[in-house]
Amino acid sequence: MAISNHAFTTYNHSRVPASGQFKNEFFQEQVLWKLLLLTAIAYIMWSDKISIVLGPVSTGEYSSQPGGERVRATLFDFSIQRPEQEKQFPEVGVEVPPGALNNVTFAMDPAFALRNKVKKTDVEERVLKCKNYAERFAPLAVAEMHKFGIPASVTLAQALLESNAGESRLAESVNNHFGIKCFSKRCKRGHCANFTDDSHKDFFVKYATAWGSFRAHSQFIKKGSRYRHLFELGTSDYRNWANGLAEAGYATDKKYGAKLIAIIQMMGLDRYDRM
Repeated sequence: MAISNHAFTTYNHSRVPASGQFKNEFFQEQVLWKLLLLTAIAYIMWSDKISIVLGPVSTGEYSSQPGGERVRATLFDFSIQRPEQEKQFPEVGVEVPPGALNNVTFAMDPAFALRNKVKKTDVEERVLKCKNYAERFAPLAVAEMHKFGIPASVTLAQALLESNAGESRLAESVNNHFGIKCFSKRCKRGHCANFTDDSHKDFFVKYATAWGSFRAHSQFIKKGSRYRHLFELGTSDYRNWANGLAEAGYATDKKYGAKLIAIIQMMGLDRYDRM
């Protein structure tokens, strides 16, 4: 009996150090996992390539860096999926004056509605007109891009801006979507139209179809010596194309280049440059 008790006692004592060692190893393993988790969290918080979005995020909630790039912090995006063009937010600042409301205003200046208390229904109607216009003429702009080398996004942005999404007087009456003027003094009757006064500088070319206007626009830029350097940029550099057109004097508006860039980015028109 004594031997049995001694054996039992010896057995119990032999288990004590083993149990303590197991607890120490388990504790150390927990600490290791915690350290790895903290390291991963620290990487996520400091990385500019990862972001965490826990709910719907409006475009206005993005913060901007001096270089124009939006700052995000996400790993998982639980926000409602939206079309690519609705996620865009212009990197350039274009503030449209209060009295300059038209169909393209919100594609250049998304904050215009808030500043000027524009009704939501009015905003949605004008935005839809721009979207429909872009979708309607995108195939034509892409075809012109492949033939002449002008980015489709730039062509569409110019057409939207110049024609007020197809509702300008020029676009509706003479199919002139780019405001192309006629400077010929010997043009045939019915070749051009005047909408302001008798000055020949205010005569605009008439086109039988919208296609004719888009083709004339491509030829005008392709043949213009002041735009020749732009074709060295290729069709993927819409920013320099937009600024280059403005610097070359395509329009007198000093914000012309910025407006084109804002429209392209807000509507996601650069996707057509990859077609």
